Amino acid sequence: MLNEASEASAEHIGLIRRLLTSETYLLREHLQRLDHEARHRRFGHDVSDDFINRYSAHAGDFGNVTFGYFVDGEVRAVAELRPDILMHRDGAEVAFSVERPFANRGIATQLMGRVIRTARNRGFRHLILVCLPDNAKMQAIARHYGAELKVEDGSIIADIVPKDPDYQSWFSEILDERMTYLQSALDLQKRVRGSIVL
Repeated sequence: MLNEASEASAEHIGLIRRLLTSETYLLREHLQRLDHEARHRRFGHDVSDDFINRYSAHAGDFGNVTFGYFVDGEVRAVAELRPDILMHRDGAEVAFSVERPFANRGIATQLMGRVIRTARNRGFRHLILVCLPDNAKMQAIARHYGAELKVEDGSIIADIVPKDPDYQSWFSEILDERMTYLQSALDLQKRVRGSIVL
């Protein structure tokens, strides 16, 4: 009974915030914790820890924005926004990953909302999400935000068109940015305390 209560309350303890450039290692650790199926869904093919190390090293590159869902200082789900310079000057690619114990809690939907707001404020006209045909959940999230879906080279391509930025979208992001640095310091303390206990 106590375990069930703990699990139920655990669904509500997460916090979404942007990862700082100095926190790309948290993205790496998250991606390495993904099981085989989740890695395949995230990248569209099987990837090694080596690949993840190289990929994560570029998370802090100019223009890239990564949001994490934090629980006790650790990242358990992410949404990545990366400008798509080659295909769309006014577009960006978005990708998601959620660790299995945190799936089916609406976290990806919340992350998508945060990414769309960021894309609005940066003037992106297209958010491109590529997922496998059997990833019905991600397709449903994309449709929830008004995406047009099409099949291309065996993948589903979702094109989300963000609204123009407004006072509310700017103000919300400014507030979140101020909290990001404070929360980053608190999350670091949690991780340090956790490593000392271990």
